[in-house]
Amino acid sequence: MKVHLVGFVGLLAGWLCTVQTGCAFKRKLHASIGVSSDGAVWSQEDAVAVLKRAAVSDDVTIRALALSALIRSSTEGGWLERGWFDPSPSVQRSVARNHAHRLSREHLFRPSADRLAVALALVERREEVTSWAPIPAHFETDELLAVLLGNPTVLLADVRDGMIPPEPLFVEVLRRSGIDGLGDVLAEGAGQAEQDMQLPLALTAFQLLPDKGEQALVEVLRDTDDLTKIFAVEALASLGDDQAAGWLRRVAKTDDAALRDHARMGLVALGLVPVDVAVQGLSFPDRDQRAWAATCLKLAAQNRPLPREAIAALQVAWRDESIMVRQAVTQALIEGAGVEFVPLGPLSSNTVLDAVAVMVAAKWFLVHQKSAPS
Repeated sequence: MKVHLVGFVGLLAGWLCTVQTGCAFKRKLHASIGVSSDGAVWSQEDAVAVLKRAAVSDDVTIRALALSALIRSSTEGGWLERGWFDPSPSVQRSVARNHAHRLSREHLFRPSADRLAVALALVERREEVTSWAPIPAHFETDELLAVLLGNPTVLLADVRDGMIPPEPLFVEVLRRSGIDGLGDVLAEGAGQAEQDMQLPLALTAFQLLPDKGEQALVEVLRDTDDLTKIFAVEALASLGDDQAAGWLRRVAKTDDAALRDHARMGLVALGLVPVDVAVQGLSFPDRDQRAWAATCLKLAAQNRPLPREAIAALQVAWRDESIMVRQAVTQALIEGAGVEFVPLGPLSSNTVLDAVAVMVAAKWFLVHQKSAPS
């Protein structure tokens, strides 16, 4: 169950299988107020060397990050084909999420392609797909793909009965499909679904139809365990609307210390309490709370610059013993200050790669591409 909930929260929060952009203004601002950059400048060659090594990694997460960055560069090297034909559904889904517009009819009609990757790529291209006659037979017999072709009847009945696969991405594709009446169906299905999909359905209903979705959310969380409530807090903070803020304010007054702290840091993400609350969370004993503190600072930075004290605290936290925390801190530094504020210099060819190194390489690669003359 927890794996699916983590996946759903990651989808809502925009978990980085892409590289954040738009930080140039923030970098100039923070440099001007005297924040020290502990990182070192990477050349494009430094970044490409890491990405090419990561593209053949046995670690699916690392491979997906690297291939997505390399595909962005050009068609050179066949990176799009390498990503789309990768045996891992996770890699194919990363390609679909980040490069849907570059996938051809032949790519998407391939029978062995991951169905959720195909659906994710097509969800914004439904009108285009209907002109691609003839449509492959496996499109018409797949309930999810049939939705994108304008035939949602069978799937909606299954969703209302809670009969959906345990895939958070399935729910995301549904949400983005724009089907009429979907909010009602999701709210009803939340109470019927298997336990691991009840929260994703209720939260998505809450996004689409707040009043009815809230009722479903109350029912799902009524007798659930503390960890599921934590996941709900994280998802609500990622939504960032007024209804979610109201929920977080109420949870921030609960007697449960861990849940209360999580909700208060979520309010930092929404800009409703000072960033000091999340900065303090970077030093909490619990690894998950430290990672959440960094994530909330990243979310906060998407709407306003982080103060220099927060950036300095993130640079200290970057050396955390937990790779999960370091990943979250790296994302926060990239979003809130710029990649040069990540205290990681260019890597030698024999350095063991992890997700942090690949994130940093991917961002430096994008920086050089944006600065290259057109």
